[in-house]
Amino acid sequence: MLKKILIAGAALAALGAYTLASQPVEAASCVVATGKGRGLDQAKATDRSLKHLKHVVNHWAHKNKDKVVKEGKATTTCAKKGGLVVCKSSAKVCG
Repeated sequence: MLKKILIAGAALAALGAYTLASQPVEAASCVVATGKGRGLDQAKATDRSLKHLKHVVNHWAHKNKDKVVKEGKATTTCAKKGGLVVCKSSAKVCG
């Protein structure tokens, strides 16, 4: 009885290892990139955060040696902190 349980356990472990190893390799990797910008008004802070976001996306693409990068729609949120407006832009980037 114990021998049958050990054989069944070994068979399940081998089956699990086979299915885990035979998964297809993901062709593209994705990441959420964020950029931050500060300014005296919301328009300048938004422009700076989008510029920083573009820099982060280009750096990520160069680091991963991607020639073509697909970027989703960027979202921007702004908040007033002290005398400055701080905006954060984020977008999903796949390469």
